[in-house]
Amino acid sequence: MELMATKQNVFLTGSAGTGKSHVIRNFLASNPEIPALASTGAAAILISGRTFHSFFNLGILEGGLDRTVERALKNPKAVRRIRKAKGIIIDEISMLSGATIRTAEKIARLARNSTSPWGGLQIIACGDFAQLPPVTRANEKTDWAFLDETWALTNFQNILLNEVHRTKEENFLQVLQYVREGHVNDMVKNFLNGRILDVSDEFQGTRLFPHRATADEFNLRKLAELPGDIISIPTEYSGNEYSIENLR
Repeated sequence: MELMATKQNVFLTGSAGTGKSHVIRNFLASNPEIPALASTGAAAILISGRTFHSFFNLGILEGGLDRTVERALKNPKAVRRIRKAKGIIIDEISMLSGATIRTAEKIARLARNSTSPWGGLQIIACGDFAQLPPVTRANEKTDWAFLDETWALTNFQNILLNEVHRTKEENFLQVLQYVREGHVNDMVKNFLNGRILDVSDEFQGTRLFPHRATADEFNLRKLAELPGDIISIPTEYSGNEYSIENLR
């Protein structure tokens, strides 16, 4: 908290349950003027913020970096909020690709008319690269943000939280750490296999599937069992053409 108050750029990381979100919430409580951004809408809701993409008016980065920067700078609302901010908090930064943060950094620099990294904005980033990878298009290689030149340019002060507060169950913590590091040993296998339940096809609880195709197959099978006829309602779009295209 003291380091974040010095206006330096900070990367806050640590495994699950170490208090990353707790630190961010407490910092925001005393610095409510700093925009809280997240890589996804769901993550943004948890911190009562908005998405990283909407703040910088990134859209889907259609046309690449230069086209995206050009579009963003033509949006007066986006330029005003970027100029007004003194800093930003980015939650779950591990889900943002290198190309995404590179584009946002250039937009911030040009919008604020400054040659400093991010136009002089203080960047407080939070996340765990061992938990959630960046979102990339199908068949693209993983574009890790920390490997991009923008990461080095930002000159983060790294803070690692290493004490888990969410639980004190030693076996569970050890299993979590092994999984986080990609080690599936006998301890992990025995821990997970010991929680397998023999349920029937009529089980009404939540089901987790390792692959999207398996989940789709199950959902379609259950939908087919529902009584009645299928009713299809075509979607009607109206409004700004660019916004409509982003929604499709």
